[in-house]
Amino acid sequence: MFVFAPTTKIFRRVCGCLSLTVAVTFNVCAQVRGWLWQNPLPQGNAIYAVRFASDKRHGWAVGSDGAILRTYDGGFEWAAQTAPVVTTLYGLFIKDKNNAVAVGARGIVITTESGGVRWLRRETPVRDHLASVAFAGKDLTHGWAVGTYGCIIATTDGGRTWRAQTSGVRAHLYSVAFADERVGVVVGDRGTLLVTADGGATWQNKSLPNGLPLTGAAFAAATKRACVVGYGGVVLRTDDGGQTWTRVDIFQPADLLSVFFLDEHNGWATGNDGLVLATGDGGTTWLPVSVKTSPRLSTIFFADDQTGWAAGRDGLIVRTDDGGLNWRRLTEGGRDDLADIFFLDSSHGWAVGAHGRVLVTASGGKRWSVRLTPTDARLTRVFFIDDTHGWAVGEHGMILRSQSGGLSWEKIAVPDVTVDLFGINFVDEQHGMAVGARGTILQTADGGATWHARPSNTLTWLEDVAYADAKHATIVGSQGTIMRTDDGGENWHFIDLRAKEWLYGLTFVDNLRGYIVGADGIILRTDDGGVKWQDQESGLKLNLFAISAASRDDALVVGDQGRVLQTKDGGATWREVAGATSVPLYGVAYRGGTAAWVAGRGGVILRRADTIDTVALPKIPGLKRKPKLQTSDDSLLPDIPRAVPADNKRPPT
Repeated sequence: MFVFAPTTKIFRRVCGCLSLTVAVTFNVCAQVRGWLWQNPLPQGNAIYAVRFASDKRHGWAVGSDGAILRTYDGGFEWAAQTAPVVTTLYGLFIKDKNNAVAVGARGIVITTESGGVRWLRRETPVRDHLASVAFAGKDLTHGWAVGTYGCIIATTDGGRTWRAQTSGVRAHLYSVAFADERVGVVVGDRGTLLVTADGGATWQNKSLPNGLPLTGAAFAAATKRACVVGYGGVVLRTDDGGQTWTRVDIFQPADLLSVFFLDEHNGWATGNDGLVLATGDGGTTWLPVSVKTSPRLSTIFFADDQTGWAAGRDGLIVRTDDGGLNWRRLTEGGRDDLADIFFLDSSHGWAVGAHGRVLVTASGGKRWSVRLTPTDARLTRVFFIDDTHGWAVGEHGMILRSQSGGLSWEKIAVPDVTVDLFGINFVDEQHGMAVGARGTILQTADGGATWHARPSNTLTWLEDVAYADAKHATIVGSQGTIMRTDDGGENWHFIDLRAKEWLYGLTFVDNLRGYIVGADGIILRTDDGGVKWQDQESGLKLNLFAISAASRDDALVVGDQGRVLQTKDGGATWREVAGATSVPLYGVAYRGGTAAWVAGRGGVILRRADTIDTVALPKIPGLKRKPKLQTSDDSLLPDIPRAVPADNKRPPT
């Protein structure tokens, strides 16, 4: 399901998150615009459409940020393809194993006649976001695409050229389906339901009064039978091409996101919370099946009455070989939000996030293993002083310590501390500090075995702490809070910059040079160990959550909308690094060159693959507050089992 906002914010309502409990080797990576996906795999951008050719082997999946995936073996292996556009792709139609059409934001239509070796952009008369595309007829030359503000465009030459049609409505349209070149149905926001009997030359309005969004439409093969699904468990059925509709009761209020029919009898629908519905009588009755871990599935497709695929959020793709009763995943990796990532060198790294899980790598991220901890609290920050000793903090006063390089963790009890902790830093193996909500400052002198509170004289949220040297450290937080100590943390004083932005992250490169980042694109720099801070122009007006520096002058910053900034001149100028995702990035680890990792929502971990071109920064609005990590039950165990071919051998390509 896609949700259009009244502005240019576009539909992103799809599958939820998953988590891992055992070590996983990631061996298929997609490289996109200078970044290499390390988690999830093959990539982690949302999938909005998945379709297969009739041979059940050749298929595509498309989604956010220009994601195009291609498979030759029924989905067991996927490879990234290059789109001529970077925009999100929402709709997909496959004619055969070589020919496909995809549509997306800003009126984008792309086609391939070479199995995706080359995709071509086709001109359209609109700049509306296109959510769905359908073709009909024996030669599949007649097609339609629908999108925002009642947009409908049509083609009669297989998608090479397009012309606008008049829908008569201004509601956002989410799905289009045709039985043949003349009979079609379109559905959309606020119960919008349109039908045509002349190929779209005219559209009849059959909308539901005060209705919830209708999200999917499908014809039962080349008949006049069709079904429409939507929010609140709405299922509508017609046998006369849409002239009259009957409400079908599925006996549950689940939001349905897509529907697909294989023939006049067999159909399936997907919804949030992992719901899959199946019908064998043309949509008169529907039987529910739930996918483990309850992911939202935004698209579904079947090649025969047994073999089908569904996909959704965070790149999740699943497959069934028994008509939808059981589903297994075709993708790898955990999908818990990651709040922080830390690399000690180019090989040893750790990432933390939701549900108390820690990801560990000793191969620069080629292989990540998930380590369980004695908590299910969200972890917000991780820090290692060497390849053995490390610490992590999180909600409800959680402090974890590892003395095995992150392979095992112990919970450290801190009496009377129950507030969320957001930052932790050590100056050596014994001395460190942690900070958190309501002005909390904790200090240890025995490697984190015991912690003692220090007065802060503030109730603001303290987000991060960093040492310049053993005596000098700085803390940042809400309402522009900057605090500094000259005696190793015993006493603190405020640095007044008259700034009110929420400050999220800081780092010191040496005992003099340090950086701070925060809301509204604020970036500050110090050259005297934190006594004075100077404002730098980032060029952005959105949240910047974390910064990591490889040297005094070379640093990376990450934030909302997947933005990555880099400076190579100590912050005199900041340039935007071309990204591979638009999800919020909460953590960054930068050791110089290609030794750079970013992490964020949906378990995203990307490593820099090569020298990345930077671009001038547009000024765009952003959120004031940092979003919390996901707490949805989508992320709870057990995970969806991995799908493998029946004979454990993949078909030849």
